[in-house]
Amino acid sequence: MMEIQVSIPLAFMAGLVSFLSPCILPVVPSYLAFISGLTLGDLSEHPTRLVRKRALVHSSLFVLGFSFVFMTMGLVATAFGTAVTQALPGLSRAGGVVMILFGLFLAGVFRLPVLYRELRPQVRAQPVTAVGSFVVGVAFGAGWTPCIGPVLGSILLYASLEATMVQGMGLLTAYALGLGVPFILASVSFNWFIAGSMRARKWMSVLQRLAGTVLIVIGLLMVTGRFASLTAFLAGMGQVINLEL
Repeated sequence: MMEIQVSIPLAFMAGLVSFLSPCILPVVPSYLAFISGLTLGDLSEHPTRLVRKRALVHSSLFVLGFSFVFMTMGLVATAFGTAVTQALPGLSRAGGVVMILFGLFLAGVFRLPVLYRELRPQVRAQPVTAVGSFVVGVAFGAGWTPCIGPVLGSILLYASLEATMVQGMGLLTAYALGLGVPFILASVSFNWFIAGSMRARKWMSVLQRLAGTVLIVIGLLMVTGRFASLTAFLAGMGQVINLEL
């Protein structure tokens, strides 16, 4: 229980980093226009209350769609991981090695062409209903992009090592919120988002390398068997701080 208290914020931050990645941030305006049936002009040039409401509803359903996929992945990963871990006690160390490789990839240390392939179902027809926006979100969540894939894969890998399916689903829910909340905020504050994203673009490569470094460190802790001890210590520190407050 203490471990999940620490890993949930980490998963949320991973989702936020994914949102700010070069694969996602630049295409957010296009996604917002596509799923809402509005134009970029509608969203940016004095949007009416009706425009804001439409953008909010459709973006929320889009986020709900990929959140559903991620949460399902979390359930499956935990169920599968629990069964395998019982037969292979060293799975966590093997998972740490994979996480290190993902981190090295994100940090730009090496390139694997297979990881740069984008596998995402193509939705060509613009959604005109709420269900359509949800389906586009599902398609988005079911795909792979070079920026999201390694981070999401690392979260799934960690979820597979959790004790219960609820904990695994909680990790992926936190990741989905980190990715989805900024998307929803962008739909209702479009001009602010455009201005902020222009300033954030110069930090994209830095954030990606930072995310890679974090994955490498976590992977090393998993390989050495120190990650559980670290999370328990941090959770204990949090309880001490709460008592003092």
